[in-house]
Amino acid sequence: MRRHTPAAFASAWRLLGHASDAEDAVQEALLDAFRLHAAEPVRDWGALIRHLATRRAIDRLRARREGFVVPLDANDIAAPESSRPESLAIERELADRLRSAVAELPDREASVFSLRYFGEMDNTAIARTLDISTDAVGVALHKARRKLKDRLGLLAEATRRPGC
Repeated sequence: MRRHTPAAFASAWRLLGHASDAEDAVQEALLDAFRLHAAEPVRDWGALIRHLATRRAIDRLRARREGFVVPLDANDIAAPESSRPESLAIERELADRLRSAVAELPDREASVFSLRYFGEMDNTAIARTLDISTDAVGVALHKARRKLKDRLGLLAEATRRPGC
């Protein structure tokens, strides 16, 4: 578990943006993994724990969307001194919009997108983890990217500065 938990935490943290929420998601994932292990042998602990942590993180994103309060974590708001406040504000806004848009995706698309970009897994590993074909992974990624582009496209246009 010690070997696989850091990667699961990194995936959850990238998705949630809050350390305490990511820790909770990983803890829930570990409990789920042990329950699954009791029922049947686990082929790839690392992939399973990242997948479960990603699922729990997506659940937390959806709970945020439904109006639950998200605690601020002092570690999450620390920024390099050389960063400009307006750049940090835009970056945080874009990250929040992406998280919200991912939470609106159907389960398979949200899982595949999150494992690929937040969990840094390749398509083959995602296919094994989710027990689907690599073609299904590709289709889900394509759909997820298209939906996210549609949802986030207006925001990207609004943040561009004239003459840049």
